[in-house]
Amino acid sequence: MANTAITLTNEQGALVPSQPSVTVNSGDTVSFSTSDGSVAYLFFSPGATSALSPAPTSPVEVSSTAATFSFTSSNPGAYSVYFETAANAEVPPFPAASSNLLMLEVDLSGVNFGAINTNTRG
Repeated sequence: MANTAITLTNEQGALVPSQPSVTVNSGDTVSFSTSDGSVAYLFFSPGATSALSPAPTSPVEVSSTAATFSFTSSNPGAYSVYFETAANAEVPPFPAASSNLLMLEVDLSGVNFGAINTNTRG
């Protein structure tokens, strides 16, 4: 049984995971924590919620103390999780593609990465 440790890094307001996905394999575990001890919130898709134990309730709060889940299935499904800096964040729609991967989604809405945005068109 393998454990995959995912570390979230805050890059200019976007929480970026240490890898893009985790293979869904019954009995394996996945853990989430932040690199700097700040609080992050995990929002799991319905498919991911049904394939994890304990079943996560959104949002799941993590920090330097990891939250760990076990996979209860190896079957393909629409598995994904978004990472947010606020518990009341509006999460984009979850991808519907079926695979044997838990997709670790980065929400870039509202993040400008240092660009000047005057909301005008040239």
